[in-house]
Amino acid sequence: MSDKLPDLIDPLMLAERRSVLSGAINIAALERLSDVVAESDGYIEVEVVFGKEGKRPMVSGRIKTTLAIECQSCLLPMPWPLDIAFKLGIVSSIDEADRLEIDCEPLLFNGEKISLNGLIEDEILLALPDYPKHEYDCMIRRSSKNSDYDQQDSQPKADNPFSVLAKLKKTGE
Repeated sequence: MSDKLPDLIDPLMLAERRSVLSGAINIAALERLSDVVAESDGYIEVEVVFGKEGKRPMVSGRIKTTLAIECQSCLLPMPWPLDIAFKLGIVSSIDEADRLEIDCEPLLFNGEKISLNGLIEDEILLALPDYPKHEYDCMIRRSSKNSDYDQQDSQPKADNPFSVLAKLKKTGE
């Protein structure tokens, strides 16, 4: 086990050795994730286990963190806890990927070292919702807390010069 996670890994070699990597990754170190979250402070706890199932090299692990993401309704940051378990089968072709078990996703490996940060970042981005929103109706709570909204709603509406036309349309006169 290691507290310092390597940048580049050879998953086949690590699977042969049945290695375990665990530690923390700074959210700010993940560029694509930093663009998605509202705040890039904090860390991501990671444990990655390399091994084999039969002859197939495998990568599995767990990712735990709480991200601050923007609610798509009120545009305010909100905490989004993540506890992701993943399982990847190391393959060298699409044909091999098609033969993987149903509970396993493919990790296409062409022989060059891969980025561990990139692997973790991919799993997190896949787990995030497309349109994150608060569990409650945040627009009602926001409007009740913000007096500007209350004052705008309580003011009488200005006379619409076309209101006469709207009345004619309804009554038909």
